[in-house]
Amino acid sequence: MTVVAPEPGSRYSCLTMRQYRPTIEQLKKRYSSDMARRKMQERRDAKRDPNAKRVQIPDNSEPWLTHPVQTLAEAMWISDQITNDMRRWNLH
Repeated sequence: MTVVAPEPGSRYSCLTMRQYRPTIEQLKKRYSSDMARRKMQERRDAKRDPNAKRVQIPDNSEPWLTHPVQTLAEAMWISDQITNDMRRWNLH
């Protein structure tokens, strides 16, 4: 990457961009935290039974409407009911 020096007297002449390089101490901390995380993961995985399958969470959702909306009139009626409830509960 080439850096073009600003012209003298321009408003950007005093700004210099330094390349970010972490200090040795930051690198040591990052390395040690990565190693600790890996060891904890290995220990956690060693305790886990490799043949055990993960439990699937059952879907307990229920349809909002027992019969889906068939016509535009039904959709408008639902919209009107929601609007009335919002007015009644001061949610408008």
